[in-house]
This record gives sequence, C-alpha cells and structure tokens, in this order.
Amino acid sequence: MVFFLTFSLAACSGTQAGSGGAAAGGAGESGSGSGAAGKTEKPASYKIGINLELTGGASVWGVPQKNAVEMLVEELNQKGGINGVPIELVVYDNESSETQSLVVTKKLVEQDKVLAVIGGGTTPTTMPIVPYMNQQKVTLVSVGSGDGIVEPASERPYIFKTPSNNNDISNSIAAFLKEKGKTNVAFMAMNNAYGEDGRKSFETVAKEYGLNIVATEKFGGGDKDMKPQLTTIKSKNPDAVVVWAIPPSASIVNRNFWELKLDSMLIYSAGAGSNAFVELAGPEAAEGTYIASGKVWVADQLADSDPQKELITKYVKDFESKFKTGVSPIDGMAYDTMLLLAKAIEMAGDQVNRETIRENMEKIQNLVGTTGVFNLSPDDHQGLKPEDVIILQVKGGRWVKAQ
Repeated sequence: MVFFLTFSLAACSGTQAGSGGAAAGGAGESGSGSGAAGKTEKPASYKIGINLELTGGASVWGVPQKNAVEMLVEELNQKGGINGVPIELVVYDNESSETQSLVVTKKLVEQDKVLAVIGGGTTPTTMPIVPYMNQQKVTLVSVGSGDGIVEPASERPYIFKTPSNNNDISNSIAAFLKEKGKTNVAFMAMNNAYGEDGRKSFETVAKEYGLNIVATEKFGGGDKDMKPQLTTIKSKNPDAVVVWAIPPSASIVNRNFWELKLDSMLIYSAGAGSNAFVELAGPEAAEGTYIASGKVWVADQLADSDPQKELITKYVKDFESKFKTGVSPIDGMAYDTMLLLAKAIEMAGDQVNRETIRENMEKIQNLVGTTGVFNLSPDDHQGLKPEDVIILQVKGGRWVKAQ
C-alpha cells in the first residue's frame, strides 16, 4: 500500500455498471496524449473492465469480488486516483457462463476500449477468454485458480492471476495430511476446468508425499445431491476426503458428508473459501471442516511480524464496515487484482497504455496483498509462494488456524 502515498489529487470517479464510451487519450487504449504545445495531457480516466459472475451459480463469489474491487477504486479515487487520474470501472455480468464471459470480454476490449480486464472470477469463465486476450494484447488479471490460466507464461504474455496455484494448494494439503498421519485419501471435484486442474495437481503431489488415493469422484456444478459419490467413498474407508469445489457445490458436499456420518477428515481447496460456505452447509455440518486458504479469515490471529497483517486488518475493517457483511479470501483475491493493476499503472507514469501495463505487471516486486506477497516476473504471472497458503478449520462456526 506504500505506493498509494504517491498519488496526487484528482476528482473522484464513480463506477457505472455496463457503461461505455471512450476515455480520453486514445479511446481508453492509451492513458496519455499530446497537446498542441507537445505537452503530455492526462486522460479523463483510466478505464478498467470487470467481467465477473454477478448472477448464476458462481455469484456467491462474483458479487463480493465486485464489491472488493469497487471499494479499492473508491479509495484510490478519493486519494486522487493514480498519477492524478481517476480509475473508471466498466462492469459486466458474465452470468457464470463460459460463453457469456467471452461475449462481455469482447465488448470491454473492442467497444469500451478498456486498458485491462479483471476476471473471470472462476477458472471455467477465464479459460475461454485467455486466447482472445493474448490475441488482442490486453492484460487480463483473473480471479480463477487454475494453473493453466497463466502457465506457461511464455505462451500467455498478457494473462495474470491472483489466487494461489493449485500446485501450492495441493502441497499445503498433502503436507498437512502427512503430518496428521492420513495416508489413504479420497478425492472429489467439480466436473469442470477448475476441478480437473485440481485433480491433476493433487494426484501428482500425492505421489510425492506417499499418499494413496483410494477413490476419485466427480460431480456437476449444478448437482444438488452428492450422496452417491460420498457413499462410494465411504465404502473405501479413507482417512481423509479432499474436495476441489466452490460454493454452493462445496457446501452441498459438506452437508451430505455430515448426513452420511463419514468420520474421515474433510479438507477443501481454496475454492471453497467463500463466506457462503458455512452458511450454506450449516454450522453443525461445517464444524471441524478444513480448508487450504489465504489469511483473510484469521487476520486477528496473525503475528505482528506477518507482512500481510496490516493490510489484511485494514481490508477486513473497511469491507465489513462498508458492506455490513463478512470478508473472505475469495473477495480478497479480487481486491488484489486491482492492487496489481494500480501498481502497474502507477509505474507507467504518463505513458499508460495497454502495453506498458503488461510490461509493468511483470516487474512488480514485494507487493503485499490479501492473498500473499506478490513477486511477478516474465516467467511467473502469479507471483505467490506455497507459504502464502495456510490450513484453517471451522471451530465454533468460524475459521481458525488449524492446530
């Protein structure tokens, strides 16, 4: 957050859902222009596109994600914007649809002429737009978790993301299972790009830790009952069940797990990290459940020496005060997308355009976010480390650091 102190004063700019029109200085493609005297003229605003799941199955993610981004932009603009220029958000709903995600992204890039795009909020809504954004040479900062979103970076020069890699999450889960003596493991995942990426990652890591995967089950994102899959898993008597899913599916698994009285350890990937998870599963069913997650839920439990504590504490206070609801690691990941873009724009000075944003994204070092400390490079478009993932557990209806 230190770089915010460098921002000069400028007028505040509001967010207009679905707004269009061209920003000054190259119709939004460039953030600078030249006047008659050859002086650099500041644009009216820096336009950033938002492509998130505001309706549909993933809206439990998308709505708070949009709120988090808007909150940060409001704060930036109140402090004068970036380099004296306010941020303008152009917001569209992808309806939790892969097809619609591409439709709204094309609209943001070609019609609204945004400088960069935040989204999709999931792996399935991000993957279809990756080739397009690279082709158009416009920076995309995704809130999807799949490693394939940004890897290999050499083939995805304009694609970045803020969630921890599935490989880091898998390592965190596997290390915890090994520590607790859980060697026979069942795996469940959503039948989509996110679940498949997680399965491949966890299977590879499980071998490295000597874990035995005794069952693998899939379920659809719209399924309302996962008892058949869990019944099969129960017959294998695993020490632990690892689940790669997002709410509401993740919560249904938790509820069904409890109803079937499975006594295995139940542990989720970071995708379940929405505030809706415990609410939808029910506090009684969720009690004792584990998750590999960021630190947002346990800000008050962090050591004073933790480099993220100050920022996360402020984020939690600001978000809960503004929206009268709890925060989660998922909305924090969206907050981080805007932190990264703001830094890249600030680094560009009076030469802000689509290409300088991409170039500066790769140069960001030691930027503290809610998800971790970001260190990006031409070879790493995510920039987090395995230690940015910690294991939490539901105790007394709230998430705490696991013992």
